[in-house]
Amino acid sequence: MRHKESKSTYRNNGKPGIGTMKLIATLLLLLSVTQISLADSNDSPLPTLGDYTSGIVSPDQEYRLGRAWLRQLRAQAPTIEDPLIYDYLTHMLYLLASNSDLENPNLVLAVINSPQINAFAVPGGVIGLNAGLLMHAQSEDELAAVIAHELAHLSQRHFARGQEYNQRTQWVTAAAILASVVLMATAGSDAGMAALATTQATAIDQQLRFSRNNEREADRIGMQTLVRAGFNPQAMPGFFERLLKNSRYAGTIPPEFLLTHPVTQSRISDSKNRADTYPLKNNTQSLEFELMRIRTSVAYTREDTSAISELETNLKENKTANKEVTRYGLAYAYFRANRYDDALTTLAPLLIKRPNRITYLYTQASILMAKSDYKGAIRVLEKGLSFSPDNYPLSMAYAEALLRNNQPLPALKVVKQQQQAKPLLPNPWYIMSECYGKLGNNIGVHEARGEYYFLTGRLEKALEQLNYAQALAQEDFQLHTRIRNRLMQIKRSANDLKL
Repeated sequence: MRHKESKSTYRNNGKPGIGTMKLIATLLLLLSVTQISLADSNDSPLPTLGDYTSGIVSPDQEYRLGRAWLRQLRAQAPTIEDPLIYDYLTHMLYLLASNSDLENPNLVLAVINSPQINAFAVPGGVIGLNAGLLMHAQSEDELAAVIAHELAHLSQRHFARGQEYNQRTQWVTAAAILASVVLMATAGSDAGMAALATTQATAIDQQLRFSRNNEREADRIGMQTLVRAGFNPQAMPGFFERLLKNSRYAGTIPPEFLLTHPVTQSRISDSKNRADTYPLKNNTQSLEFELMRIRTSVAYTREDTSAISELETNLKENKTANKEVTRYGLAYAYFRANRYDDALTTLAPLLIKRPNRITYLYTQASILMAKSDYKGAIRVLEKGLSFSPDNYPLSMAYAEALLRNNQPLPALKVVKQQQQAKPLLPNPWYIMSECYGKLGNNIGVHEARGEYYFLTGRLEKALEQLNYAQALAQEDFQLHTRIRNRLMQIKRSANDLKL
């Protein structure tokens, strides 16, 4: 991640388009999370490690499957690595998870570079959110409602329960298809094909009905999580209803969220009735939500100049509900347009008002780095880290500022701490490889690159880099053995997508 992150982290980087990933995501959802539920979701007990589903797919298998799927996602879909966005959404995710029915909330977040509205959960604790969700949610409560819904899919282990149902019912469909083939041989191809089509249609209809049951169950459990975490339960039906209405009025293809999460008026009514049973909760709008929302919106504006013009007008003519948020959006738009002095001037009043706000300090440091004022950026980041040690966005920016200021050793120390705290993130490994390069540690360069490639789903490149490292470590038996063992471990991980 280079520190033009404000632009590069929202780019495709040559990966397949989101249309391709929509198909992949839809197929995965049909095969996993929203696939199948139990017939009576309202009375469904929480699965335990000793239940039948755990015999079909163990939690350990789900964990490995989810991590392998995440690596493949990074290899095939454009993702956003903006540390501020990631950190905000991760905090939201864990706040909700701590109030959910998840027994072991070992979660990892993927933010998809798409302005469309969508979210998904993958077995093993992977939660995916499109950046568009952050732009289109009108409140933090609505954002929380979607995340709580996805967490419910995980806590109820819908994937494992789907596998259980498949094992119990697969023979019925297979026998019916076999009967259709026999019918084709005896009564003619038309009759046989008609029977085969009917059998397949029935199987698909059963899956859709179970999927709808899953969605209702996720609504119910998710709303409980939402309330426990202090959010407004009315946000869940409100968000779903607005999506449904907007898609009808637009007369176009519905949002991805509606394609992967079937929403009906009946389901919305059920959700409304359930929300009415809880006390009314009117939360004040979260400043950090608004800041991340406008940061994302500015990043998705096609032309930086159009974003600047609109924000300048809104700020000058007082056409904004929150001047502070609009001012931040304008400073960020100036930054993206390489108008660094304007960006700093616009940001300055916000830093006077809230001198310790991490979002403002990180943005200030990013602008200073873009101006090649690395020492100035280091001072800003050290101030932030003095009251928020180990903060992920500040630490990553600090490591990069140190590195650019020709201080690779302290930079390496900082980024190593982040890698150990967040072992599933690829970006710390990327910066570590650059640190090792400046230190002349070629083994470290290849090891770090290998881990980066592995976490981003490029297995062959990962193995290639680690083989280079192993060859260079011939004289160090302990290091050579460690790298060899890691090579074997990565090779075995190729089977993690198989249950």
